[in-house]
Amino acid sequence: MSSRPARQGVAWIALALALAAPAVAQQKPEIPSSAPAAATGRIVGRVLERGKDPVAFANVIILGTKQGAPTDENGNFVLTGVPVGTYTVRVQAIGHDKQMQTGVQVNAGATTTVNFTFVESKAVILPEIEVRAEKRIDTKSSTTRQTISAEKLRELPVDNLRQAIATKAGVVSQGGELHFRGGRAGEIKYQFDGVEATDPLFGRGANIANLAVAGTDIITGGADAEYGNALSGVVSVTTKEGTDRLAGEVRWDTDRYLDPTKTFDDYDRFSFGFGGPTPIKSLTYFATYEGTFTDTYLRSTLTQPHRTLLDFIKLGNRQSNQINTNFKLAYRANPRNKITLETINNRSIETPYNHMWSRQGYVQVTYDTIRTANQPDAYNPRYGTWSPFKIDNTYQPVNMPDHFPTRDDRYHQLTSVWTDQLSEKSVWTTRASVLTFQSLNSVGRKQPWEYAIQSPFYWNGNTQVGTENNPFFATHGDYPRYSQSSSTIYNMKSDLSTRHWKQHTWKTGFEVKYNRVENLNLTLPNVETNGLPGGIRSDFINYNPEAGVYLQDRWEFEGLVLNAGMRYDMFSPGDQIATKDLKSGKRNKSQFSPRLGIAYPISDKDKLSFHYGWTYQTPAHSVIFQNRGVGTSVNIRGNPDLEAQTNIAYEAGMQHLFSKDIYGQFGVFFRDIYGLITARQERDEFGNLVNVYYNGDYASSRGFEASITKSFSHKFSADINYTFSLATGVASDPNQALQFFNGGRLYLPISEQPLDWDQRHSVSISATVRDSTWGFRTLWKYGSGFPFTPSFRNDRRPDPALDDSRRKPSTSDLTIDGDKFYKVWGQNVTLFFDARNILNVPNIDELSPDPTAFPNPYVNQAGDDYLIYYTETGRTGGGYLQDTNGDNLLDWVPLHDPRVLEEGRAVRMGVSITF
Repeated sequence: MSSRPARQGVAWIALALALAAPAVAQQKPEIPSSAPAAATGRIVGRVLERGKDPVAFANVIILGTKQGAPTDENGNFVLTGVPVGTYTVRVQAIGHDKQMQTGVQVNAGATTTVNFTFVESKAVILPEIEVRAEKRIDTKSSTTRQTISAEKLRELPVDNLRQAIATKAGVVSQGGELHFRGGRAGEIKYQFDGVEATDPLFGRGANIANLAVAGTDIITGGADAEYGNALSGVVSVTTKEGTDRLAGEVRWDTDRYLDPTKTFDDYDRFSFGFGGPTPIKSLTYFATYEGTFTDTYLRSTLTQPHRTLLDFIKLGNRQSNQINTNFKLAYRANPRNKITLETINNRSIETPYNHMWSRQGYVQVTYDTIRTANQPDAYNPRYGTWSPFKIDNTYQPVNMPDHFPTRDDRYHQLTSVWTDQLSEKSVWTTRASVLTFQSLNSVGRKQPWEYAIQSPFYWNGNTQVGTENNPFFATHGDYPRYSQSSSTIYNMKSDLSTRHWKQHTWKTGFEVKYNRVENLNLTLPNVETNGLPGGIRSDFINYNPEAGVYLQDRWEFEGLVLNAGMRYDMFSPGDQIATKDLKSGKRNKSQFSPRLGIAYPISDKDKLSFHYGWTYQTPAHSVIFQNRGVGTSVNIRGNPDLEAQTNIAYEAGMQHLFSKDIYGQFGVFFRDIYGLITARQERDEFGNLVNVYYNGDYASSRGFEASITKSFSHKFSADINYTFSLATGVASDPNQALQFFNGGRLYLPISEQPLDWDQRHSVSISATVRDSTWGFRTLWKYGSGFPFTPSFRNDRRPDPALDDSRRKPSTSDLTIDGDKFYKVWGQNVTLFFDARNILNVPNIDELSPDPTAFPNPYVNQAGDDYLIYYTETGRTGGGYLQDTNGDNLLDWVPLHDPRVLEEGRAVRMGVSITF
């Protein structure tokens, strides 16, 4: 410890010498031979812009001599020891033209005043210099932050940004959803250039094209006060901007090898990103397109009109289609002011695979003599036996995947950002944005009343067990689900950051949002209830405001850095909600969330940090505004009186620089989460017992994280991430309490048990080897088994003590990819290969992939047959119980549902051209 004063003393001596050197130089100027050495004077003055704003750090020199000095923060300068004579004084500042004053007379022992005034700033275009740097240790932050640069995202063998995030410490991926430090999936907030891009209706985040990403910060703990309404973490994405020269990339990835039959998933991805200057001075642009078209590994017989180009390029939609586009303009009005305008437009069209609705063949159709009520000229059809072949003229073709709903999701974001550098120490940023989420889930874009067949007649005439006539599979009719939703968010956000008195860095800001949410969700859409479509119906439109304000300070004192902040958030359910529905009597729900962090750099290679903070999150608007009318038919009503969910987190971390290119980050954390959404029963205004959402669940998580990164050097880079965590709580699903209210559980649990995403150990290792013309990369992921709830025959009221009491097998995945660079006709061409799950490991994705499936009255389902089948046999793929041989004993009939397992081995090729 005694070395610190010594180091500080050396630093003070070095600083004194550095400050003294210019003074010594000025005391011994080069003196014209025409004047005595002692005959000197001074030149003083001030440099201003537009006559009032000081120009700091401008260079003032006396031409023909070696004398000069910079201006200070107020634009003042002093030149001492100037020999008597007449001179020309020149001033030069960044962003301005040079100015000179001639005939400046210096007299012995006198002071001459020379002032300069710049009319306006002028943007100076400098030659482009590419500098790549990576900050190893942030000695001032107490936030647990991991980053993914654009180069790293390009190197990782992943399809999108979310898959890259899933490789980081503290992140668990399950069923395509991400969980940060044991939290629920909807507790992560996504930001694009500082604007929250999360659907308030359901809590889902927007996607973004890979080539549009300039960098990503993943905050899993210790968030500063500027981040609000995020219970578990924040993903902050910065998008690319154009430069003063045209540059870009065009890329095509595919797993089809010049023959439609030689493919894994019928996969194609076309992407390009390019940007550069515009004819307007100081205005640049950047545009990206990313189109991904695939039948996925769960390929069905869905009818897909398409055509081919050059006999191997396939055009047209497939089972899953995702298009992400981005366009960004950046205008620098002057060195201190910058304005960006950005639009993001995404669309996804997907028809998921459903095993019950997966058959293609023929079904026998006959007509009775009774005409239909809706169409008097038509006769009622009667559906009979299913067959893979056409037996006679009464058999009509049917393709059941065409009768499963297609989901059409759209996202649009328009954002304007104005950044104003008020001074050398202060920056003011203002953002205004409009975001829209839209979704339609419908069979062939039909209206609800156009759906064919009503439940439970989808299995008519197909009730006997046999090789072909398996009674599990539907033979006709539209899957009875329909939904349509939209969310529009108007957002204004402003932040001011300034560094002032005594090592303090202040940041403050506010955010105001106004939401419009609309949702129509129908189960059994062609069944009428209270004169409206839908056997179970939710239908609402609501408007509501939200706001937040924060203040945070970073205080640096003798090597210790204190990060303290306070945030205030407010939410209102809107004026549509009657006062009588707000039992708390509060229309405006608000809360303060304190944040306190300490960062202590032990040395230039080590840093310790601690953080304590409260975070809140408004519940998804779907559980707030769920239809509450008298004629409602929803299972659980929304509750506009819900409070924000609360998280209290403690963490400690350490960063260590092992060498100049190897560094690590280690941390422990504990989270106490309460006020989570669940359901309870209460009396409505008519005395009826109804199910209502309320803040009643709680959970906790704790764990250890470790990340070691070797930056690229000696042709090699690597990342190792490890997480040990325990995630426990009362319930994994807000709707879980409904099973008890419906008589399906022995009692309502109140103790903590493992949550569905409680993965105790996870490891990811990525490595890159690169030479000048080729590269080779690997990514290995391992995760211990997720918990599952065993299920048994004839157990009508399961014991909640068995919830998540057993474990699935562990999962592992090895991906290898590489590239080779060529120069073709003066263009930079790169060829790729990408081998996913190269060991073809059969990892379990979800034991019961469709727990909300409609009950089939012709199959003896004893609860969740998929889980019972796995519990009794240890085999995946699902099954159902049926007496197959007439011995009056139930036997398992395997279903071999491919959704239970993750995708196996898949190999892709690709080519890109950069310019």
